[in-house]
Amino acid sequence: EGVLEEFFAANFPSCRVLSPAQNSGFARALTLGIEAASHELIFAMNPDVLVHTGFLDPLVAAMADQDVFACVPRVLLGGETEQIESVMELALRSGQALIDQPGLEGRAAEFGVAEVPVAFAVGGTCLLRKSEFLAAGMDPLYEPFYWEDLDLCWSAWRTGKRVLYQPASVVEHHHRGTIGKIVDEDFVRAAIEKNRFLFMWKHLDDPELLREHLAACLRQSVDSWIMDQREELIWLALALEQSDEALAARAARPPAKIDFRTALKVSRPSSE
Repeated sequence: EGVLEEFFAANFPSCRVLSPAQNSGFARALTLGIEAASHELIFAMNPDVLVHTGFLDPLVAAMADQDVFACVPRVLLGGETEQIESVMELALRSGQALIDQPGLEGRAAEFGVAEVPVAFAVGGTCLLRKSEFLAAGMDPLYEPFYWEDLDLCWSAWRTGKRVLYQPASVVEHHHRGTIGKIVDEDFVRAAIEKNRFLFMWKHLDDPELLREHLAACLRQSVDSWIMDQREELIWLALALEQSDEALAARAARPPAKIDFRTALKVSRPSSE
């Protein structure tokens, strides 16, 4: 305790360190920092991110467009140039929401030059505006972590804003260098899968898509019970415990300019 404060005081005295009494999760920590920030443009950066020289200018230039809600750099997973982590695409397959990352699937060369839309900006490394972030807020529905950055940006897409990937800005991400030291992989996976359900229950607005999703939930439950895959049943049970919260968040959403299907198309980073 106090080590970080001492380090910054000795090496970066102009920086301010905020130390909450307890670890309340990613969203609350980010919100606390943004509330205390002095400027409108905020670069959110997890401690497992290493920035390259000149990374900030291309992001700032992209944010000059007031229709851009957030901008994310080219995030190299583990520092590998052929592993671009920040090209995010939301897809629906077999009634479930999935996050595709074509930059990690042998297609990194496609995303080395042009600025493209993405479904969301990775919360641990992105540029956004303080006023817009605080006005929208990260939904506590997803605490302690995962899917809250997608939820934030998806809500922005639905209101007519855009989220962009800017390859001229380069940073490295040394995967889960923070969370992996605190909780085990089973807990992380459970949080991810629980929040996948909650995201769908909050945002699906198309009756046909919603029916497909509920049918998929039923199939998954039956298959998991037959195959004795208890983890998958636990993930669904954890989400069901928060179903009232998800429905309340659904009711509280601001009016949308585009529907879920349209948001899937306009936020798609590639034509494939």
